[in-house]
Parts: sequence; C-alpha cells; structure tokens
Amino acid sequence: MSDPDEVPRPGALEGQHARDADRARPAADVRTLPVQRFRPGQHGFASYGSEHPQWDVVHAFVRQGLAYGEKVLVLLHPRVSVGELLSLLDGHGPPVSDAWQRGQVVLSSMRALIAPHRRFTAAWQWARLREESARARAEGWTALRAYIDMAWVEDLGADVESVMRRERSSQHLFDSGTYSEICAYDDRAFTDELLAEMHRAHPVNLLGSVGALHAVRETGADGPQLRLTGEADIATRAELTRALRTALAGTAPGHGEPGSPASGRELRLDLRALHFLGAACAADVLRACAAAPGDATVRSTGVQERILRHLGAGSLRSLTLVVEEGTAC
Repeated sequence: MSDPDEVPRPGALEGQHARDADRARPAADVRTLPVQRFRPGQHGFASYGSEHPQWDVVHAFVRQGLAYGEKVLVLLHPRVSVGELLSLLDGHGPPVSDAWQRGQVVLSSMRALIAPHRRFTAAWQWARLREESARARAEGWTALRAYIDMAWVEDLGADVESVMRRERSSQHLFDSGTYSEICAYDDRAFTDELLAEMHRAHPVNLLGSVGALHAVRETGADGPQLRLTGEADIATRAELTRALRTALAGTAPGHGEPGSPASGRELRLDLRALHFLGAACAADVLRACAAAPGDATVRSTGVQERILRHLGAGSLRSLTLVVEEGTAC
C-alpha cells in the first residue's frame, strides 16, 4: 500500500487554502503537523471555529484512515447525523458508502461509547477505547483512529477539570501504536485558557485547516532555522516568499548577536512537515539558498529531495540536502 504522502493531493481539496488563525494557537513548533501527516499512535489537538470549520480536517482524517486500512471512529457533535457525515465525506471525494457498510467508518457519540454509564470518568472511557481498539484489530483492520469533537463535554455535563486531567494522562492509550486520536475543540465553546492548556497537553497539534502553510523560526543546537508546515503551493506562495525573505535577512553578515561571522550565517530550512511542495515553491526555496551569503542546509523527505534535485539543487555548491524520512514530528 502506498503512503498517502507520496501521492498528489485530492483535487477536491484544492482551493481550500487559508491562514491558520485559530485564536488560541501559539506559534508552531516541532509538534505541529498538517492532518495528512497524522500517524497511528499519535494524540492530537485541533481547534476550529466559524472562520475555520472542522470539515476539511475530518474529511482528510477519515480518508487517510481508509488508505491505511484502519477503522475510523468519528464522534462529532451529538446533533450531527449519519446522513450528514456521509454527505460531507462524499462531497469531497469518492463515496465512502462501502466503507460504511463494511464497518470501517463508524459515527458514534461519547454518550454511546460510555454506555451503560451515564457519567464520564476517564478510567471507563479509557477502558472502552481499549475495547474498541482491540475489536478493530480483531475485525482485521490495522489500527483504530478516532476523531472526537469535544462538544460531548457540554452534552454530558462533564467536569472540565476531570476532562483536562484525562487529556494530560492518556499516553498509555497510544503506546502500542494501534490507536490514534484527535481531540477537536470548538474555540467558541471553550475559554482561551483551557484551549491554550490543551494545546500544550497534546503531543501533536494540528494546523487548523487543510491547505494552510505555517512558517516558524526556531532556534536549535545548530542555530536558527525556518520550519515549514502544511502545504507550499500557488495559494500559499506569497506566505512562503515572505518567510524566506525573513530567514534570509537573518543570515546577513553581522546580523544577530555580537560576533556573527562577517561572511553571514548559514541558512537552515526544514521542509519535512510539508505535506505538499509545489514546483514553483521548490524553486523559490532554491533561489533563497542561492541568495544566502553563506552555506545553506535543507532538511527534506526523499520526495522533496527529488523535486529539488530535478530543479537544479545539485548545481548549488553551497547547498547541503539532508534527507530524513519519518522524523518530521
């Protein structure tokens, strides 16, 4: 089975590009990923609102699970019906009716999950999720993944503090690598303080929309680098060029702390968390490397390296390409 990251994005998702502007989301870090790079065994935080609804993320999450041969459990707002979910999924790609009929996609609710209990407790919820994960594997699926809209907290009248403790203490569910979970928070229903705490509590944080590009300057052991997350294509090219200009400015001779080398600092770029790298944007990356006053290092996946080399990366003597598969998070 091919890796979904190795094939072009579905055309139905093109044009859904927007800035990730979730009000409670701090600057991206090494834990921030697009939903297309979410993997078995991960526990992710997502937030959404009226400006950035959750539907494109749900669609990508479900489709990726089908591609991996996983069972997909979807716990949306209690008012969302099976018909609405299937209409959403079918409206963005090939019908999932077959997957629904064979039980690979299941729409449920937290109320149904914890039955016959009526009151939420972390211990009982964990036990039920372990049961569902074991059932998925017994049915022949490779793993279980769950998308959980946290609207269930209000629906069940759950104590927010106990829910927060559950979120901070759930790593044991994911250690086997056969269960993954996205917890999606409507940022209109929760306080900024709780959203910020939950963002910190989850090992993985997801970009708020499919097609977004997030660029952040990080300082590591080797010095500052620009890390790109999401999708770099024609719709986000302006954001990419702005980020590259800023990174280049930081490499100018004498820029930064006293004692910066007169020849300029090394330009370091990390592309591994990009789900999609278009040819025009790849060419922009190479132009930035060529314009750097010193050396340039680009960390990439194998697919990205082939694109860069096809566009002439080998002719830049100052450029070092470092291929690191599967280390984007």
